[in-house]
Amino acid sequence: MNHKMWHALKYMIGFAWKYKKSYLVFLGIEQILYLFLGLVTVVFPGYILTAIFEREDFVWFLEVSGVYCGAYLFFKSMAQYIRTQIYRCSYSLSMRFSIYIGEVTANIEYKYLEEEKIMNLHDRAINCVYNGGFFGPLEKLFSLFKEILMLASVIFILIRLNIFLIFLCLTSIGIVFILNYQAEKKLYDFETIKVKSERKKKYLISLFDDYTSGKEIRINGLFPFLEEKLVGIFSEIYGINRSIRLFTTRHANIESGIAVIQKIGIYVVLALESIKKGLGIGDFTIYFQAVNQFTDSMNALLKGYLALGKMGLYIDDLESFIALPYMDGMEGKENIEKEKELCFEFIHVSFRYPESDVYTLRDINLKIDSGERLSVVGANGAGKSTLIKLLLRLYKPTEGKILLNKRDINLYKYEEYIELFSVVFQDYKLLAYSVRENICLSKEYCGQEFKRVLEESGLAEKIDRLPFGEETPLFKVYDERGIELSGGEGQKLGIARALYKDSPIVILDEPTSALDPMAEYEIYQRFGSLVKGKTSIYISHRLASVRFADNIIVLDKGCIVEEGKHDELVKANGLYSEMYHMQAEYYTN
Repeated sequence: MNHKMWHALKYMIGFAWKYKKSYLVFLGIEQILYLFLGLVTVVFPGYILTAIFEREDFVWFLEVSGVYCGAYLFFKSMAQYIRTQIYRCSYSLSMRFSIYIGEVTANIEYKYLEEEKIMNLHDRAINCVYNGGFFGPLEKLFSLFKEILMLASVIFILIRLNIFLIFLCLTSIGIVFILNYQAEKKLYDFETIKVKSERKKKYLISLFDDYTSGKEIRINGLFPFLEEKLVGIFSEIYGINRSIRLFTTRHANIESGIAVIQKIGIYVVLALESIKKGLGIGDFTIYFQAVNQFTDSMNALLKGYLALGKMGLYIDDLESFIALPYMDGMEGKENIEKEKELCFEFIHVSFRYPESDVYTLRDINLKIDSGERLSVVGANGAGKSTLIKLLLRLYKPTEGKILLNKRDINLYKYEEYIELFSVVFQDYKLLAYSVRENICLSKEYCGQEFKRVLEESGLAEKIDRLPFGEETPLFKVYDERGIELSGGEGQKLGIARALYKDSPIVILDEPTSALDPMAEYEIYQRFGSLVKGKTSIYISHRLASVRFADNIIVLDKGCIVEEGKHDELVKANGLYSEMYHMQAEYYTN
């Protein structure tokens, strides 16, 4: 076996042993049962025919047939029972592995998830479960031991007749093995090419399945456009599948031709030896069954070897994905002093995405004092959200560093660090679960605290009017009772979620963009009490909404170009003043 195969086997066995030892035990038992079942099938038919045609002993025929049927039924029924247990264990392991992949995806550096080639690598990695069959090759490994023992048994039988039979079988099987080895590598290449197309198809189909896309599709007449895209991608996938089908058909025809030649040769040798040695029908049948079993076992052995080789390629993809750096600073060991004030400082921080020469942020120097209310403003693409992602350790600075209480933020334990933040992202996600679960993100919750955040976010009256109150599900994905919140109500729910977490630092990324002016005014009026005593960072395009801030920074092309309070910046006649008066003009005119 080559290195990839050994590595794949070590990985699969290690994973199965860690999460489901009984799976490996059942596999071993199953192969022992099938070994005995195979031997019974090879030997007993010959004895039965001997009893009928040579000894003409009906009693012995009944005895041999009874033993044969009893042994066959016993081994077969036991094997089927064990197979049921293997399926149960395999399902559990596949679920565990899917969770593991999800955990890895949730923890690798966020910036990599925004790259297409990483998403393609992710899809190839999960092929281990869905297309490649993560545990199929592991089952083949155990079957290899059974096939080796079976081969030893039938070789012992065949060598008594004619060793040339073994040579003939090995020659044809060797040719088929070489062809299959080349075919497996070619098929893996086809599957790798198809991954990107399958991702496009999955995305397009999801647009039709997602009811939130329904308005756009109908109002803007998107169906013909999406239909054209979908037909195009199906044609692309069909072309790849057609190439696979033509290749596999051609390969199967060649393999069948070799098998026919092999069988003719075997039958000729068996016929000659039977005539030469005067074999009875019983002995002939045993040798005939032994040859067939030898061929089947060798084919199974070599195909198992190839399956393990192919699995090695999948494991390579999987480990390349797993080897991506985890979220920056996950290795931090220091605890955060709970009662201490939290002061942050950006020191000459710059950031650019992997394989990009363009800096999204450049030479950022910024202090955020404990309890400070900071507003970050700027045009689209100025780097506002990137600044927040760096603070949250979703990204790691390309240059410079970020300090918390004069210590690099990556030195702190990630779990403790992320608990410092309650965040409402602009692209917040609502889940197809109850209102309460969307806010508390847990089955257990504090009822008093829950009702408080409903009041503070302005959602209490809306929730009280719902037929099932806080247990009303969102969307109709899983429950016909589900409701759809308006954009503003969804943002209020996102704010309630952040408030319920009750972290010392609140970050709001355009949290009121979907609110009507009255609702927005109410949020701002209560904002001081909502974040009282907390550090708050507020990102907004609406400059009128940032007047409450203790400090405002203005980003332009990734740089801080202005900093100060609202009145100071308006008087400075810089970019902030220009943006403020431009927006004010819409209201005054």
